[in-house]
Amino acid sequence: MCTINLMTTIGAEAGPSPQVRQVLGAYLDASLLTDGFQASLWREARLTLPQLAVLRSLRDGGPQIAGRLAETVGLSAASATRLFDRLEERGLVRRHRGHDDRRCVEIHLTARGRQLVGAVRALRDSPLRRAVEAMSEAEQRALATALRRLAEQARRLKRLSPRTALS
Repeated sequence: MCTINLMTTIGAEAGPSPQVRQVLGAYLDASLLTDGFQASLWREARLTLPQLAVLRSLRDGGPQIAGRLAETVGLSAASATRLFDRLEERGLVRRHRGHDDRRCVEIHLTARGRQLVGAVRALRDSPLRRAVEAMSEAEQRALATALRRLAEQARRLKRLSPRTALS
């Protein structure tokens, strides 16, 4: 296991508390586990993690307004537009403009996109999945809750003050 020393001061004032350093270190250690998954995902489906997140969000939640979808997966409007362009070029999503307001764009998952998301095996066959399966149900629930909360909090803080939240 690789650990990262976070003794470097974050911000202009005093560094983070020992508890915050411990949490950030654990997060960074865990994020290193995605490297293999990202490589497998690219080899298997030519998808990035943000692209997969968009496709899964559309599969699970149905068509969504582009801006809201971007926010859901933590992308800026410009990044989301480029990502939607690439997915649309591959025939995985399609855009529908509003009749009353052409600026309102709804993103739809195509049959090809649905098929691709269902066929992606990179996570199903990963050591990360096996590690989660080795955890107790209580540990799995606690981890899922904590990770969702972390993502929601980081996105909320990013909207409020981009300079102080994770980019």
